Amino acid sequence: MKLTKLHQLLVGLVVVIVGLLLTNFFFLKDVKMSIEQTKADIEELNTKISVAKNIQNTANELQEQMTHLKAQLDRLKKVLPVEINKPKFQADVKRYANENGIEVIGAISNKPVTDDVIIEHPFSYTAEGSYHDFGRFFAQLTNYPRIVNIKGLSLSKAEESPRGSVQGQFVVSVFSYREPTPEELKAQIDAKRAEASGGGKNRRGRRR
Repeated sequence: MKLTKLHQLLVGLVVVIVGLLLTNFFFLKDVKMSIEQTKADIEELNTKISVAKNIQNTANELQEQMTHLKAQLDRLKKVLPVEINKPKFQADVKRYANENGIEVIGAISNKPVTDDVIIEHPFSYTAEGSYHDFGRFFAQLTNYPRIVNIKGLSLSKAEESPRGSVQGQFVVSVFSYREPTPEELKAQIDAKRAEASGGGKNRRGRRR
């Protein structure tokens, strides 16, 4: 059957429309895939930005903590020196005792006791004097420029001593600061970082 010009025109128009539809279908499919990929890239970028912000905030917090701890350490070192001049300390204790009428009749330097960052240097004393003398002596000793601790006080009647005199046995400790080793310092910093980051979790408790 021979097609008329009108039919030919209609068929040609249909072919063109179908072609346009197929072209648009594949083109729009590619565009849609491109849009979805772009959305995924943006989401991933936002996640990375969020992680970066958390890292920056953590770094700022750690810096503030380090600054604060350094200031505390500087204040601590004023009353807890790294080195202790033991002869001078013993001479100071004896001088305080003499100023308050106390006679030191025995002094022993005991073995230091080491804690994490503090070393205790205990000294055992045996001394004689009156109750009031001991009271003034201990009061003055507590105002020593360094941190001191008085413990193990035992007072008893002193034999063959002036009336009202007692014999006292006690321990006076002075303290020093122990500088951490590089390994200990690194372990402390790593522990602080792990604590600040929540052990690899964000603040909501979910894994990054």
